[in-house]
Amino acid sequence: MSIAHEIAQRMRSLFGRAVVHSVDDSGSGQRVTIEGRAGHVRSDVPVHQQFGLSSRAPLDGAVTHVFAAGGDEADLVALPQANPSLAHMGELGDGETVLYDAAGQAVYLEGGRFVRIQAAQEMKVEIGGIVVLDLTATLAKLSVDLQVNGKITAQGDVVGNGVSLHDHLHTKVQSGGDTSGPPQAN
Repeated sequence: MSIAHEIAQRMRSLFGRAVVHSVDDSGSGQRVTIEGRAGHVRSDVPVHQQFGLSSRAPLDGAVTHVFAAGGDEADLVALPQANPSLAHMGELGDGETVLYDAAGQAVYLEGGRFVRIQAAQEMKVEIGGIVVLDLTATLAKLSVDLQVNGKITAQGDVVGNGVSLHDHLHTKVQSGGDTSGPPQAN
């Protein structure tokens, strides 16, 4: 075996592709069990993830790339797993970003113009562990006071404290320029 061949083999063994069999996301860092070349299974391989972003691809079809830290195959590190069998959120423009999951939910940062969110069933906004906004396709619940600096336009009725803005009654109605009593709930 020549020196060049030996060096090529060692370089080749530094990087590899592997099938992901399981993911342990319970500790301070994610760890995977993988199957690499020739069916070689390795468990407890740490996953190198960038700060501020963590993901877990569905296992059916998940793959990763691994590298041997310092050339030591006993010291493998895996890159975040991917799942090419699932739809990729593509067709992005220059500078655009999308964060997505296997269900098709997505947060799009679209070219500095706006943020678009696609939720499958519900979207919740929490502040300090408290849900302050809960949105579904048919209802928006706001759990804090609302301050509006501008006009409010409503297509339907507005009800405040049980009193309809559209269909309320008044007490003590008098004729002429007198003032009636306050609105009453129906």
